[in-house]
Amino acid sequence: RTAADQDLEQRAREKKWPHKIISIRRTAKITKAGVLNSFSAFLIVGNRAGLIGHGKGKSNDAKKAVERAYTNAMSNLIAIELFDGHTIPHDVEHRFKKTKVNLYSGKQGTGVIANELVSTICNLAGIQNLTAKIHGVHHKRNTVRAVFEALELVYTVDEVKRTRGADLRLY
Repeated sequence: RTAADQDLEQRAREKKWPHKIISIRRTAKITKAGVLNSFSAFLIVGNRAGLIGHGKGKSNDAKKAVERAYTNAMSNLIAIELFDGHTIPHDVEHRFKKTKVNLYSGKQGTGVIANELVSTICNLAGIQNLTAKIHGVHHKRNTVRAVFEALELVYTVDEVKRTRGADLRLY
């Protein structure tokens, strides 16, 4: 395959799966030969229909680090069951290390009321109405991990109906 084909494939993949780069870090190692730069990238991908993933990649080139992070994120996808196609079925509270996240389902028209990072995750996941609060450490990677683990804990609508023994209505 030629470089043009690979570039075209990359663009097609980006259209299908939008992504947001959370951080790119540069590390410089001083050696006899000079300065060796290394980059690490962390990003989130999502199809805006209930599938999201996060990944990190390392390389000596920033662009290659982003590509590796994208590949890693595509292999770490999780599925989120949306309630009425716009929110999560119930409230969730989760802790990852020193970061605690509270996700509250919202009724139609509420919008995403959260910090920029959680708002980005919700946008890429297709969640339109949600309120979130982050307590403790606001480190970007830990916040992303906490939100992802909280979203994995969300029950499906059928599971909530079965546990409550009643119809599920939002407000």
